[in-house]
Amino acid sequence: MDVQPHGRILTVLGDIELSQWQCLAELIDNAFDDFLSDESSADGDMRPTVSVTLPSRASDAKTAEVWVQDNGRGMTLNTLENAVRAGWTSNARYGSLGLYGVGFNIATARLGRVTTIKTTRSGDPSWTVLTLDLVKLARGESYMVPVRFEPKDHPDEHGTRIVISSLKNDQWQTLSRQANKIREQLGDVYSYLLRERNFLITVNGRRVQPRLPCLWDASRFVTRSGEEVKAVLEIDQSLTPMNACLDCGWWNPVDVQRCGDCDSGRLHETIRRIWGWIGVQRYFHKNDYGIDFLRNGRKILIRDKRLFYWEDPDGLDGPELEYPIDSQRPKGRFVGEIHCDHVPVIYQKTAFEYDTPEWRTVVRTIRGDSPLREKIAQRLGRPINISPLAKLFAGYRREDAGLRYLVPGDGKQALHDKAIEWAASFRAGDPEYQSDDVWHEAAYRHDHPMIVEPEGEADVFAEMGLDESGASQSESRDPSPSDSDDSKGRSAPVSSQVPEPPVKHVETFDQRLDRYRKGAESIIDLAGRYEATGLGNVELTVWAVHGKPIHDPSGQEVPIFTHMIRPPKAEAFVNVTHPLFTEYGVDVRELAMVDLAEFMRVRGTAAGQVPKPLSSVLVDIKRRSSDQKVTADALIARASRLLDRIREAMQREVKGAPTGYWEVVLETQRAGAQRRFAIEGGDSTWDSAIDSGDFVLFLPASAIVRLLERYPDAFLDGKVFRQPYVSLSDESSRALVLSRLAGFVGELALMEEHRPRLSIEELHRIRLACQLVERDLTDTD
Repeated sequence: MDVQPHGRILTVLGDIELSQWQCLAELIDNAFDDFLSDESSADGDMRPTVSVTLPSRASDAKTAEVWVQDNGRGMTLNTLENAVRAGWTSNARYGSLGLYGVGFNIATARLGRVTTIKTTRSGDPSWTVLTLDLVKLARGESYMVPVRFEPKDHPDEHGTRIVISSLKNDQWQTLSRQANKIREQLGDVYSYLLRERNFLITVNGRRVQPRLPCLWDASRFVTRSGEEVKAVLEIDQSLTPMNACLDCGWWNPVDVQRCGDCDSGRLHETIRRIWGWIGVQRYFHKNDYGIDFLRNGRKILIRDKRLFYWEDPDGLDGPELEYPIDSQRPKGRFVGEIHCDHVPVIYQKTAFEYDTPEWRTVVRTIRGDSPLREKIAQRLGRPINISPLAKLFAGYRREDAGLRYLVPGDGKQALHDKAIEWAASFRAGDPEYQSDDVWHEAAYRHDHPMIVEPEGEADVFAEMGLDESGASQSESRDPSPSDSDDSKGRSAPVSSQVPEPPVKHVETFDQRLDRYRKGAESIIDLAGRYEATGLGNVELTVWAVHGKPIHDPSGQEVPIFTHMIRPPKAEAFVNVTHPLFTEYGVDVRELAMVDLAEFMRVRGTAAGQVPKPLSSVLVDIKRRSSDQKVTADALIARASRLLDRIREAMQREVKGAPTGYWEVVLETQRAGAQRRFAIEGGDSTWDSAIDSGDFVLFLPASAIVRLLERYPDAFLDGKVFRQPYVSLSDESSRALVLSRLAGFVGELALMEEHRPRLSIEELHRIRLACQLVERDLTDTD
């Protein structure tokens, strides 16, 4: 019987499920294997490079092509013949990225129907060209395909070019739209090789950037039970060398000559090693954390979280999550990069074979056998876990701000959102955020709030005569102990003076300000730089003090006062519970500006000169500060900024089921969103914007109000807005909360969409709505 497979077998391989980036990765693997091989040598300064070209949006399915080209050694005719045969591979089972000999056939057949391979070696007289037409092969009974030769421009040329044409329609549509996404995925999967081996990948002429871990510096540590726990823990565990069967992959002892599983004599002694690191990244995230597991430099598992679960081998229950577990909305920050080249993977290279002893050894090396939680281990009668992950867990499991857990804070709360923003700057290459100094400074400042001694302040103790220079004359004339009568053996005379009463402690001005800051809230919209002609500038921070009277430097109780910390930084303290605000309706922000104007005109006027009128200074300050304007243009700009923040926050919530939210949007609102997307959408497509939830970023403001009214449970309770909703059991209370919030957001929508001409009283109402919405947004620091 002739058991040679039919020509359709190559077409059928194209039905195996691989995403577009995985198809490209299979071809990149082959090039990287050539770069990594012992026989491969670079020509001079030539950098190992793979260039990927994807079809543009202007292309069509008939003419579109995918090119994958490398500057490796190239192939001989015999090697090329073997390379295109399904099932053949020249790679050792455990030493290469390409493993099974079908990756090339699956990848090319998945994307298109015709594949052309052009290859040449340095010194060859021509390019060797081979074309596989799957449609033609499926029709015939022969696998014979013609080979042709093309002239070279220079004899030193070398490398391989793969051109896939007659693309399948669905593949063409995706490839022509997702160049940026594919570039990011390849940068993630090959980050180690791009970073450490100086390999280069380009997609449509743009360099693929390796995704770098945003880690705390390896020198950082915390202390637990007297032991330092470093923020990055190195792992390097050598295992017993064994003979790997190159035919079936079975591991054999080094002293055997034939495989114990398939009886093959093709055995290769292999060094087995588990190495890399686990550590703490500089920010918490609900998804962006976990451990990368690599095989021969390529990530197989990306930000994997399976080691954060513990499964009792003797129990019936499923895996139990152990990290993160310390908050209502768990976010993690443990990351790692673990190399385990000896562990077998499935053919898609998206998972290891988890039932093998090799994988279980990796798990045991990284996280141990016992629960990470010491008390749980003791309760179950298991030994205390001393694995690297257990140490990291003990040191950094919590989200508390400060240096105790290396979490940035502002003195009141953790700066989780700000840390994520800084991480984005890190990955964008901003030099200021490459080291962890910004994060560490914020963690330090949380534990040590800055208190600066005001210039020119009198020392209260000195004024009372209680410092060293103010000691009484009688104290200065007191005999020293060596001169006293008692030191000579005689009793000292008893003083007839009446002892002075104990001195009552007097609060210093610094202590008073520190007391005001505790529990105060920063009035964000008033913070910033203010200028006035001839009076300089001030960097102002405004504190809203609740429930306690405040006193100015002279000791007078006042509703508000401003003082200089260190030029040009100043602080203003406002007793927002003062009757001037609560009973007489004076606007806090207006009075803050008046007080600042008075402060600047007095401070900035030289001795002997007449200060400027207060009103003129106030006008000058407001004229230079656009945020203080109560004009239609200023409030439209402010409303638009707030609505953009709402859109961004809503987008995070709707992406779980984006099409469901899209169906709620009215047709006119959809049209408006599409028009805005056409102007601002960038490289993505409208369909992908709907599928990903990004459409929210382009919705008109009226649609934002509609989504809020239709799905309040998706956006309130601390998700987008702080206001409670689901937690309220009374329906009328829920309706009241929603009506109030939707009304404020509706005021913002009015300004952005209609730009009305309003009276000054109505503009004040809009400004108040902006203030209330901003205060209620969860992303407000």
